[in-house]
Amino acid sequence: MKFHRNMLKGFEFVENVIGDKTMKIGIVSKFGAPDGLCTRINSVLTGLVNQGHEVHALTQSKQVDGIPVDQVHRYNAIWLNEHYSIDSFSSPRLIAQVCKKHDIDVLHIQMNSGTTEVFLPFYKHALPPIVVTFHLAYAAGRSLYTNVFAIAWKGSLFAAKKYDEIILVDPSQKSYFLDYNIPEAKLSVIRNGVDTVSFSPPIKKKDDGIIDFVYVGRLSLDKGTNILLDAFSQYHRENPDSKLTLIGDGIIKRRIDDATTDDSITWIGTIDHAKVPAILQNMDAFVIPQNIGGLGLSVMEAMSCGLPVITTAIGETVRLLGQDEGILVKPQNVPDVVDAMRVLGENRKLRHSMGDKCRQKVEEQYSWKNQINQIEQVYERAIARQKT
Repeated sequence: MKFHRNMLKGFEFVENVIGDKTMKIGIVSKFGAPDGLCTRINSVLTGLVNQGHEVHALTQSKQVDGIPVDQVHRYNAIWLNEHYSIDSFSSPRLIAQVCKKHDIDVLHIQMNSGTTEVFLPFYKHALPPIVVTFHLAYAAGRSLYTNVFAIAWKGSLFAAKKYDEIILVDPSQKSYFLDYNIPEAKLSVIRNGVDTVSFSPPIKKKDDGIIDFVYVGRLSLDKGTNILLDAFSQYHRENPDSKLTLIGDGIIKRRIDDATTDDSITWIGTIDHAKVPAILQNMDAFVIPQNIGGLGLSVMEAMSCGLPVITTAIGETVRLLGQDEGILVKPQNVPDVVDAMRVLGENRKLRHSMGDKCRQKVEEQYSWKNQINQIEQVYERAIARQKT
C-alpha cells in the first residue's frame, strides 16, 4: 500500500517554519503497547510527520504505524511484559549506524520502555543531538512495584546528565533533576496532549438512570485497580443502579469476578486506542485511583470527552484537576473513592457541570497542536547546543 501523509487522521497538516527547514528525526521508543507512553509517542510521531518532518523509528516493537516501513529499524529484545524489555546489547550500535546512514538531525528517546535508552548516552560521540522524554515521575506508598520503578528512575537520572535536552511531562519532576545537578536550562516541561477531535463529548448526554463509571489503563497495583474494585463493590451494594467498565489488561483482572455478585462490571480488555472515545462518550464519570504516574493521558482523554474525574492527588494531577472539574482522593484509600462515587452518582447536574469544565480546559491548554510546536523548539535547541 502506498503511504500518504493524508492517511494520518486527527491532526491538521501545518507546514513547519521553525528554522525554515524540516528535520530528519529518529525516535527511540516502544510502540503499540496499551499504555500512556505509547499513546503519547504515537501522537508525537503523527504530529511530526504532519509538520513535514522525516521520522525514523528505532524500536524493539513489531509494528509502527504512520511511517513507511523502510523508516522503521528494529533491534532484538526480551520482553519482560508488554510494557518493559531487556534489549539487545548491540542496539546502541545499530541506532548509531542508522543515524549515520540516514543523516538524522536529532535523536528523541522515550525513557522507561527498555534498557537501550540507559546505555545510549555512552555512544554519544557517534550520535546526533539527543533529546529525551521522561515519563516516570514518582510513586506513592511502599511496595515491590514502587521499588522496581525507583530502580528504573535512578538509572534514568544517571543517564540524563549526558543528554542535550530533557523533556518532562510533569513539572513535579523538575526538582529531582535539579537535585541531581542537571542544569535547569536543559529542562523543558511539555505536558501530555489530547486529540480533541477524536476525544470529544457526545452530542447528547445519556440519562438512563444508571450511573456508569469507567476506567482505562493497566489492571495493576500501580494504577490502583484493586482500590477501584473494592470501592465499586461497596458503592454498588448501596446503589445497584451503577455499573463499572474496565478497559485494559493486567494481573488484577483475576479479581473482577469476585468484586460483585451480578453483571455490573464489564471487562472489555485491551482494545485499539481509536475505539476508546466511543466508550467514554457513553459513560458518566471516569475513575483511576493510581499510585504512580505523572499527568495521565487517560485522565486527560476522559476530560476531553466531557467526563468528571475521580483520581489520586499526586503530582501534576493536583494542578490539572480543579475542584469544579473532578474529585481528588488520597492514594490507597477505598473510603475516599466510595465517597467520591457517592457525590457524582447522586448529582447529575454536578456531573455535567464538571464535565463541561473539563472539556473546556483540555481544549484550551492540552491540544496536541501546541505540544508538537514546543517539541520542535526543543529539537532546534538541541541541534544548536551541539554546534556550540
